[in-house]
Amino acid sequence: MRPLDVIELLKERIKEEKEKKPKAIIFWYDSSQQETVSSIQEGLKDEDIIVRELSKNNFFKLKIEIEIENPNRSFLIYAPFSRPKDEENYLLDILLYGSEFKADQVAIWSEQLEIKDVLLRQAVEKYPAFFKSNERVRKLKKIIPSKPREEELEISMLAVLTNTLIGSLSVIIRNLLLAGLDKEQNELYTRISKYFLVERMWKLIEQHFGLHQLNEKDDINNLWENLLFQHFSRDARFEMEELSNKYVSTRSNICALFIDDWMRGTKDEKDVLDSYIRTTESNWQLQHYLQEKTAEELEKVTTFPMIDAILVQKVRDELLYKTSDLTTWKERISFRKRTYWGSKENFLSLYSCLYYAVELTNYKTNLKQYDSREELYAQYTQSLHFIDQAYRQFMFTYSNLLQRDFVNTLEDKLTNWYENIYLRKLADETNYYLENELKTRVPLQRRFFRTNVQPILEKESTKIFVIISDALRYEAGYELCQELNQLDYGEASISPLFASLPTYTQLGMASLLPNKQLTINEAKTVYVDGLPSSGIVNRIKILQNADKDAIAYRWDEFDSWTQTEADTKFKGKRLIYIYHDAIDAIGDSRKSERDTYGAVGKAIKELKMTVDRLSRLQAKRIFITADHGFLFQYPKIEADVKIEAVKGTIFDSNRRFAIGNNLSVPRGAKELNEKETSLKDVEVVIAKGLNRFTGGGGSQFVHGSAMPQEVIVPLIDYRRTEKAKPVEVTVAMLDKVITNYRFSVNFYQERSISSEVLPRQIKAAFYQGNERISNEVLLSFDMVGANHERNKQIMFTLIEKYYAMGETCTLRLETVNTKNTELYKEETFIIKMYEALY
Repeated sequence: MRPLDVIELLKERIKEEKEKKPKAIIFWYDSSQQETVSSIQEGLKDEDIIVRELSKNNFFKLKIEIEIENPNRSFLIYAPFSRPKDEENYLLDILLYGSEFKADQVAIWSEQLEIKDVLLRQAVEKYPAFFKSNERVRKLKKIIPSKPREEELEISMLAVLTNTLIGSLSVIIRNLLLAGLDKEQNELYTRISKYFLVERMWKLIEQHFGLHQLNEKDDINNLWENLLFQHFSRDARFEMEELSNKYVSTRSNICALFIDDWMRGTKDEKDVLDSYIRTTESNWQLQHYLQEKTAEELEKVTTFPMIDAILVQKVRDELLYKTSDLTTWKERISFRKRTYWGSKENFLSLYSCLYYAVELTNYKTNLKQYDSREELYAQYTQSLHFIDQAYRQFMFTYSNLLQRDFVNTLEDKLTNWYENIYLRKLADETNYYLENELKTRVPLQRRFFRTNVQPILEKESTKIFVIISDALRYEAGYELCQELNQLDYGEASISPLFASLPTYTQLGMASLLPNKQLTINEAKTVYVDGLPSSGIVNRIKILQNADKDAIAYRWDEFDSWTQTEADTKFKGKRLIYIYHDAIDAIGDSRKSERDTYGAVGKAIKELKMTVDRLSRLQAKRIFITADHGFLFQYPKIEADVKIEAVKGTIFDSNRRFAIGNNLSVPRGAKELNEKETSLKDVEVVIAKGLNRFTGGGGSQFVHGSAMPQEVIVPLIDYRRTEKAKPVEVTVAMLDKVITNYRFSVNFYQERSISSEVLPRQIKAAFYQGNERISNEVLLSFDMVGANHERNKQIMFTLIEKYYAMGETCTLRLETVNTKNTELYKEETFIIKMYEALY
């Protein structure tokens, strides 16, 4: 210790004493005589304090000087000898209301670390090598708690040696394990061996984790495997006797929580964890043993990636070879997608694909329940469209899989059903509808403006936005509507429109404008009441005939504007049409048509973003619809659905329709009568069922005919409302009493999710003060349904320690937002561990 250090410590003590008392009276008994009065006076020359040396003969003189001559001055009394016994100390009365300064190395450390002198001296004697470094002592000061116990001091020392910033044994052991499982190669273990006692470290580890049967107390790998096994066995609904006998812990919950916390570590920490888990999984040879277990026995275990590999195989096989419990599998997959391994890219994509396979399998019943007494298109809007939606989502996730061969057989089975049973059934029903000239109850697209827009223009001053997304079919619009109802401001509802036949862009776009009569010329231009409707400029003219304050833009124009620019563009306008083209732009090209399902997802994302932006611009009324839908068949189109092309004077055509004069009607086609098409004074021929006319262009993505996928388009009505609030969640338990280390908590979602009530994601755990004493659970409350359908029962595990009867803890619920978490509510529970009494 350099003299400067002592002087600095003296200055700190003087400052502390003056803050607590009117004056500072400090005694320094320096038996080593490391200082002199003159050196002390020099060091304290800037301090307002009198320095005096105490001898065995001047105590009376000093007493008079301190108490009578200078009663308001501060004094440092330096004694170059040891402190005398109290009965022999003539200045004891002054010492008792003053303070004593100690300047030997241990005493200084004791002062710095706020540790009892006797405790620190024992530690220095026990671990002398540790205290030979001032740097280690400096780090120790930052970590050690105030007035620590012996064990807390030792744990803080281990924190210093393992580069841990807090005195937490769990974090210390994580850092130790991160440095390697081979003690010979583990630098932190080597450092502990040099500056601490490994026997004592292992004793602390055994006490903390309840590991009393370690085969070798200095085997780091054995410690790791024991901790990992406790995590595995916590959620397994079966026992592995060989491992259970080998790895025993009386505090298995703490062990499991240790792994849980590591799984929430940094990317580098998780990378090391992943390699350790994979190695242990292989060493334990788990595959054959776990393969025999049921999904119910495995579903909650999150320790090993093999569990997820087995579960994805089980759901695939059940979908292939036998009837599975579809509802259970949907819930199971939803849970697994949030687990440590299940949320990783490879498993996540597989789970997503299989989730939609389960949904599609479930929706097969919609076709079985088809009612021939009710018209096709009404049934499509009520239930059948879910089949198209699930198949699209399944095929999109399937096409993006890296492990596609794993799902190939299932894809073949589902595609075969979709193509040869579902689509052919709908084709037959569509043909029956056309042949019998049946009428549909679905509102007609060409009446959209008259029915939905005109009344608002006449009766309200509200600004109206109409977004027309090319080829957005009904099932995609239904998904979009659900997405829109997740936004903070607004409520979305969806209804169907029956698109004008033939279902193609020029006619569909014209039908959505204000119109009385639609015609077409030989140049393919569709006219609205005598005005050409092709292009933005022409459509603006038609709109402004209905309302002078109307305007129209392309979506990509709007997308490039800032909010200020958009606000300026829309200022003073009553009616704004926005034309969006993400699906048709991809599907209508032979080169890109196989990306159709990806384009649908892109369209939904862009449209949701658009509505969100418009809402922020205070748009209160937004309609989203489409010119037509589409029919998409993923496999190669076979020759049996390709029919002879239409001949005659053709104005416009594609693989599904032809418009013109003197048209032929090939076998497998139908000519529409004047009531079935919106176009006047022209002939229209469409392909029946799934047929395609021979000719150029793609054949997988088609539209133009009357299949429900082509002709039923969405009409989404989005109204800006007050900000929707996340749903309230309560702990549904009358007696909030914990009687076991492992227990369940019932949660109740107060309302069904709707446009007015948003889902809430919650992080839940039990605490005592700021110490977490249970596992941490992430919960999503997004349920729709009756009261009894909105309950969750969640399992928690408390760390094993002594809890006094009647002791309390707090269930802390935090709302998880996009960027952070915030406290939602807290519930107090009483702990009554009866087994602790016997």
